[in-house]
Amino acid sequence: MKYRPTGRGDRMKRKSWHVLKPRVNTQIPRIIATIPVKSPVSNIVVNPVTNRVYFLQGDNDLSVLDGNTNKIIATLKTGQLPFQMAVNTRTNRIYLVNFFDGTVSVINGRTNRIITTVKVGERCDEIALNSRTNLIYIATISLSSNKANVAVLNGSTNKIQKRIPFIGRPSTISIDERTNRIYVTNTSKDTVSVIDGSTNNILTSVKVGRNPVITPALNTRTNRLYIANNLSRFCSVLDLLTNRIHNIQLGRLQSEITLNPVTNRIYVSSAQISVKGRMFVIDGRLDRVIRTLTIPSSTNMLINPRTNHLFITEFRETGAAPLSVYNGSSLKRIAILRLTKRSGATVLNPQTSRVYSGGETNITVIQD
Repeated sequence: MKYRPTGRGDRMKRKSWHVLKPRVNTQIPRIIATIPVKSPVSNIVVNPVTNRVYFLQGDNDLSVLDGNTNKIIATLKTGQLPFQMAVNTRTNRIYLVNFFDGTVSVINGRTNRIITTVKVGERCDEIALNSRTNLIYIATISLSSNKANVAVLNGSTNKIQKRIPFIGRPSTISIDERTNRIYVTNTSKDTVSVIDGSTNNILTSVKVGRNPVITPALNTRTNRLYIANNLSRFCSVLDLLTNRIHNIQLGRLQSEITLNPVTNRIYVSSAQISVKGRMFVIDGRLDRVIRTLTIPSSTNMLINPRTNHLFITEFRETGAAPLSVYNGSSLKRIAILRLTKRSGATVLNPQTSRVYSGGETNITVIQD
């Protein structure tokens, strides 16, 4: 188990979005609530339409937080070792993969009840969905062979529509809803496969760096997929129009990646648990590193495109874990917030500009 030839018209298109700027925000992010939890939080997702936050805690509990009141309103029992979640904001359905069971739990976001549990494979972990087609894609593996699948779950019928065979280990899944293309990294073959969402057939597979286990950063404005390579010293960039790869040399292994589509900046971290790391800022127009920053050992990194604030959490075994907030352009640190012990899983609600960070004993709510 794991612990993403240019013509004149294209140049003009790039220029049109490149001048966009995030809104000016003079307020400093601040902690507005601390919500106690019974067990360490391992994963968080949000439905910005309903303002509900879903988080995993303990061995098999899924809890629901009301973003308006900051109160936990429901807790559900899941399958064995719940791993990842995906939210369909159009249907208000939450999909949770249970690794050991090889199942997906389908949850009604209105009633906070499990509608059904669907068997998808021997083991499963990564999940992503296309809200326009109402299809859910789940990476499944076998413990007895090197054969694997990406199972396609129909959100209308809650039945498996197709199994897309993979040789190796399908890892992360990214979806471009505009083009209905699905991008699946393979950590055994060090490739990314491009799937046509209309037929759910693999169109091509292209070579990237070693161990592309980190969820890529998708920029639909520039038609680029940035793939961090955990065991290579370069970041791979997939041109979504040509399906061709070019690499950006970083000189370090990578641990996380995020992007701000408004400023067209990509942030790649190279951080370790026990030593300080490095963050690289890539100009998406030039696809080259324009700045670097020394960072602590990080457990999570995200950016708020509306405010251009970059949030980086630090891993600590004891004591409060600091969360540093940087200006995404100048890389000036504007705030240090003290979170709960062993904070890691972090998510942004883009509608409210609230950041939720889960830790060992609390969820911290930050107003950006």
